Amino acid sequence: MSEEALVLKDVRKVFRTQTEEVQVLRGVNLAIKEGELVVIMGPSGSGKSTLLSIAGGLDKPTEGRVIVGGVDITDMSEEELAKIRARKIGFVFQSFNLVRNFTALENVMAPLIFTGLYTWKEAALIASKMLEVVGLKGHEHKFPGQLSGGQQQRVAIARALAPGPDVVLMDEPTGSLDVDSAARVLGLVKWLNEALGQTIVIVTHNPEISELATRTFYIRGGVVYEQPPGQTLADRLRELRGGVGAGELKSLQLSLLRVKLEALERAASRGLADAEVIEAELKVLERRILRLEKLLA
Repeated sequence: MSEEALVLKDVRKVFRTQTEEVQVLRGVNLAIKEGELVVIMGPSGSGKSTLLSIAGGLDKPTEGRVIVGGVDITDMSEEELAKIRARKIGFVFQSFNLVRNFTALENVMAPLIFTGLYTWKEAALIASKMLEVVGLKGHEHKFPGQLSGGQQQRVAIARALAPGPDVVLMDEPTGSLDVDSAARVLGLVKWLNEALGQTIVIVTHNPEISELATRTFYIRGGVVYEQPPGQTLADRLRELRGGVGAGELKSLQLSLLRVKLEALERAASRGLADAEVIEAELKVLERRILRLEKLLA
């Protein structure tokens, strides 16, 4: 039975000024299972970016609870949240948000080093393999300015996936791309979701993206409604998937998850992180390893 990667319980967000209160989120309840690709659609001002910020620990709800990978992050300090974001939550933004004076490899290594779990050698190995997974083998030592928009977004996706997060949150991931690059990035996202079982949440105003989803929601006036997904765009994108074969990718992901397992166990033995958080992460990681081992059997 699938566990829940992300849970929002009666989340409300109110912005207050001297003269008024603006309710941006009105009692949002979401339960996203491990391995789902969920799309949340809505126009500008509907609250979708605020929802994503709260789900990712970048902002706090006025009321309600946020649970990521079995860990309630609602009342955590900023220092605690920074560690949770580094290990349990991946982010992909419309504007890529790559460090301009870092190479592609260094950009992907950065969150791994920040976790404090990995050695430099382990981080470089994982980053190199993730760039290969997203089709950027041979581009490891290029700077963002030497890459196309589509390639930069693939670096951002590799960076988000590298720490093996419970959930990857994407905010308009194709908003800065041309049509062809957008189609290729979306094809990659869907393929990674299917091949790795990576939980992904995308917020967008583009209804075509919902055709890739296992479930689609629509946000309007701070309230979330479920919408049925379609298939047309997903069918068209199947032909764009390629690169590492699904079986090979599963084996690669299994080896990387085992590296993370060793790193977490090392952190636990040295008391480098909160025991409760480490225990929850180990349980999620063990389930993911078991699922991949069954697929490869």
